Amino acid sequence: MKNTYIKTFLSIACLVLVFGCNDEDDLTGDTTLTKANPSLSVTLDFPSSQSLIEADETYDFTVNLSEPQITAVTVYIEQTGGTATNGEDFEIPSSIRIPAGSTSASGTISIFEDDLAEDTENAIITIGTGLEANVSATNSQTVTFNIMNYTEGDVALDMTWTSPQDFTDNLGNPIEDEAIGDLIFYVTDVNIPTNINFLTVDNEFGFESFVFQEVFPDGEYYIVTEFFSAEDFGGNNADLDITITLNQPGVINGQSVTIPGALNTANVDCQSTILAKLTKSGTMYSIESVGLPNNLGIPEDGTFAGDYTVATTYSDPGGFGPQFDGPVTLVDNGDGTRSFDGDWNGFGLVNTWTFGFDATCGTVTFVDGQSTGLACPGGPLITLGSSSEAGTIDPTDDSSFSVTYTENTLSSCGGGPVRAEITFTKI
Repeated sequence: MKNTYIKTFLSIACLVLVFGCNDEDDLTGDTTLTKANPSLSVTLDFPSSQSLIEADETYDFTVNLSEPQITAVTVYIEQTGGTATNGEDFEIPSSIRIPAGSTSASGTISIFEDDLAEDTENAIITIGTGLEANVSATNSQTVTFNIMNYTEGDVALDMTWTSPQDFTDNLGNPIEDEAIGDLIFYVTDVNIPTNINFLTVDNEFGFESFVFQEVFPDGEYYIVTEFFSAEDFGGNNADLDITITLNQPGVINGQSVTIPGALNTANVDCQSTILAKLTKSGTMYSIESVGLPNNLGIPEDGTFAGDYTVATTYSDPGGFGPQFDGPVTLVDNGDGTRSFDGDWNGFGLVNTWTFGFDATCGTVTFVDGQSTGLACPGGPLITLGSSSEAGTIDPTDDSSFSVTYTENTLSSCGGGPVRAEITFTKI
């Protein structure tokens, strides 16, 4: 009996040792794991910007931890913008729970169909709000849904863009293409430059879309875009390849045209591009690529030269501001610029001043950093340069035109920068 008791005891002891030394932990009772400091990320099963005809649709996503946590992690989801109503037009969970010991969990965004005739609605949804506990960082995702209603004779147009360059924020997180710039989407008359805007669309976030309705007159229309704003990447400029996509119920499914390098963030203040021509005939539509600057272009060599009178106006007429007295002689420098000799502000110091034409924007402005050779007491040399409000010209008419420029910040002896405009009139 004693021998049997000893054997039984030894067997139990061995079992205790086996289970006590097992690397697995069921995260109950006394755990052997310590609290981790994982990062949180979001993976979408769909592009972050969606334009869709109102229908019952679902969009799945996954929230991920970089390593398991000993406690459950709750990830919050909320609508952060848009005109669509949660619970009526769409539905999102308020949170997703990643169980203790797991590294991921899945969720679903649902879009609902209804029988109401409505304007386009949008929903901006953020997955991972930054309120999550037990994580070191939350790399959230913001998704946009443009929910459109249209009938058989209408056509839906989507404008999306991408950059060949990759950009990141200060934390090293990638910047989505739609966040590089906020673009405006126009439907206009067929002229260069266009002068009638039949439709204008500018969603605050994400790509742009709208429904071109059957009730609009038959004819040809231009699809045009320009910047509302753009990210500043510290001197690194981004080309934007822009795509226009058409969808019509039962007729056109995903027909698109793409214009490479349609816009560049370096030209945020002035660039406008005609992307495509849309032709409507009854309930039939077609689209063709255009890809032209929405301006008149720049002058030919040999024009905008000769003798001119000058008159200068500036933004602070009551203070110390720039001006030129004429007449002057404009010289074609053969490189797209023109120059003239002039005495800035009548100090008796004649310099050669240069201005140039920008074919991308169809504008004219001073070349940056031109020194006057003058300075305020104890200050730096006064320089003249380009203006953010560049002037536009008709390249076929050099009888009269205006050029803008700006003094540098310190040039007004303590005052702010002054914007000036010189009007040249041919003699």
